This record gives sequence, structure tokens and C-alpha cells, in this order.
Amino acid sequence: MTTATDVELIELGERFEKLLLEHMDAWLAWAPRMRAAHAEVKDNMAALAVAIQRTGCDVAQARMSELERDMQPLAEEIIAAPATSLAGLRAKAFVALWEALPANASHDGAFDFPDASRSLFDAVAEMIGLMPMVRELEARLAADVEFKDGDA
Repeated sequence: MTTATDVELIELGERFEKLLLEHMDAWLAWAPRMRAAHAEVKDNMAALAVAIQRTGCDVAQARMSELERDMQPLAEEIIAAPATSLAGLRAKAFVALWEALPANASHDGAFDFPDASRSLFDAVAEMIGLMPMVRELEARLAADVEFKDGDA
């Protein structure tokens, strides 16, 4: 049974899902540009700002920041709301996935779940039908790592 609270949570989750997918696209555009900027300047931090502009990293970062400004209040509402259905749990899973995005451009090709929370997330994702999306997004992260390794 879906409660009125869950209906609101589900609506928030649907909005968040769209933003999450856009954010993932922006993040995957940003990561190789940031690596290219760092590779270009090595340890010369004074030249980093110029390299970030030259690689287009600043544009990708601006898009990510814009999306994050929209996502953060939604995430806070989703976290605060109780989930009483699988659809409500799905909304919460999207926030967990966003929070597990790698912290920097030099990543290992997977979401970064702390401790043992990955197994719990995977169980939830299986239960709510989210695993195909998670697998697709992780494949994109892995491809970004392969691209990074191929550039080196």
C-alpha cells in the first residue's frame, strides 16, 4: 500500500532520477577533461586554471554545479521522508547512488560505496528493479577508466 507520504516521495524520486542521469552524463564529460587538464600542467597549479578552461572542464563543471544545486534540496527531502513502499525505497536508492559517485576524476571505474553498504545497495537495487540502470552506469564509469588508461 502506498501512503500519501510515499506518493510525494515517489514524485521527488522521479524528479531526482532525471537529474541524476543528467548529472552522470555531465560527470562523465567532466572527468576526462579534468584528467587532461591535470596531465597538461603536471604539478604546475598556477597553470591549472588555464588548462581547465582550454579542455572545457570549466563548462562541464558549471553544468554539474547547476544540477547539484537542483539535486541537493530534493535529496534532503528524499532522505527525510519515510519510505513505506518499494517505489519509495527506489527514490532513496537514487540518492544513495548519487552519493556514491566517485569523488574525483581519477576513479576506479565503479561507484564508491563506503564499507559494506554496497551489498545492501545491490540487494535493494535488485528488489526495486534498479540493477539494469546501475550496471549501465557502472559500465560507463568503467569505460571512462579504460579511456583514462588508454590516454596514459
